[in-house]
Amino acid sequence: MRLALALVVTILCALPAVANERANRLAHAMKLDQVVGILIDEGMVHQQELEESLLDGDGGPLFHDQVQEIYNHSWMKSRLTEAFAEGMTKEQMDQAIVFFESDLGQTIVTLENSARKAFADEAIEEMANEAYEGTKPDSPRFELVEEYIRANDLIDQNVQGSLSSDYNFFLGLYGDSLAEYEEVLDGLLAQKDTVTEETTMWLYSFLLLAYQPLDEVEMRENIAFSRTETGQALNAALFKGFDEMFDGISYRLGAAVAQVWQSSDL
Repeated sequence: MRLALALVVTILCALPAVANERANRLAHAMKLDQVVGILIDEGMVHQQELEESLLDGDGGPLFHDQVQEIYNHSWMKSRLTEAFAEGMTKEQMDQAIVFFESDLGQTIVTLENSARKAFADEAIEEMANEAYEGTKPDSPRFELVEEYIRANDLIDQNVQGSLSSDYNFFLGLYGDSLAEYEEVLDGLLAQKDTVTEETTMWLYSFLLLAYQPLDEVEMRENIAFSRTETGQALNAALFKGFDEMFDGISYRLGAAVAQVWQSSDL
């Protein structure tokens, strides 16, 4: 009986390790180290925007230190990696690993990361927006990007994530004031159409730029993977991981701004 129990405990303890091993391999194939690094760079720009809009241009050393702690590379990558293990079966992770370790998978990830880095330059993002606005909706390239966006439900998922992130920022900013929660929520919902328009432009501009080097066969293979059960599970896991990560970051940023306000009041 003790031996059987010991074997069961050993097997149960080994399962998370196996899942984590697969999740880590998938994270490596998808270059999440680079992704998180790009997000941290964007976070430093966001810090400056918060200081200019809410902190009279200077948050001070305490705020800067808090932001550095909030955008923690290890924690951010772990949250995304854990989302794979939590939301995907081992077979799905194995299939995703095969896709993203392939030449096409590596090319896609590299192109996406390069485009994301390029968007840090406002001039490049503006040119990408102009290219999107100048692309005919019935052109083959536009239709392929549109098909990819629809296959992954990118617009609605990103809009919901954006609104949730903003809401969590104000939760951190205002603390326990429930009346202001309701006011903020109403304000965010009123902006949903605007957020949807901005998200739509960003996604099309970004993907038209990122996937420009891919030919039609490669684009269709990417879309086909997205439509598989594995592709859908991966997409759901990624959005869950990103949403939880950004909600946590936003809440802590709001609390950090509130702390600066409180310090200035004293």
